[in-house]
Amino acid sequence: GQTCVTTAKFILDKKVLHPKETKGNAEVYVDNLSINDPKFAPGQTIRFRLAISNTGNSVIKELNVTDTLPNYVDFVSGPLNFQVLNLNPDETRKYTIEVKVKGADALPSGQGVVCVVNQASVKSGNDESRDNSQFCIEKTVTKGGLPVLSAPGLKQTPSTGPEMLGLIGLIPAGLAGLLLRRKSK
Repeated sequence: GQTCVTTAKFILDKKVLHPKETKGNAEVYVDNLSINDPKFAPGQTIRFRLAISNTGNSVIKELNVTDTLPNYVDFVSGPLNFQVLNLNPDETRKYTIEVKVKGADALPSGQGVVCVVNQASVKSGNDESRDNSQFCIEKTVTKGGLPVLSAPGLKQTPSTGPEMLGLIGLIPAGLAGLLLRRKSK
């Protein structure tokens, strides 16, 4: 005489590997890297981690996972469109995706830094979970133009300031100015 209502509940958590930070020897994955965080360079590999968790109280028979790569990266390895089968309650499965930043010539010109978002989604029936992870790419900008030349060698320090003889000539002019000022009062 009992009726049990079960709902499939799941969560997707997408993170990007921090390019510089580690805890001991362990890699550190973060949700997002902003413009103020370390940036990736052209040709550098970026690693993402997808964690899919069953937060419900029943087995989820099938989940469809889609990871959508942003512009300026090429796929290297890992699953992009795949199925997760028979995910047990309180179980989490992790997947790693690697991409490589395109060359500097494929990045937008006129921008030293470009930030993009990598998106992923998990669907089961009408239920869906989405998450994304932002990261930034920094293109090394070199200055073109004229070559830089070394300073010419000097044998003697050049003199600066007025010559002393010119200052002596100003003394009589200053005295004449004082006399005229007193006579005008």
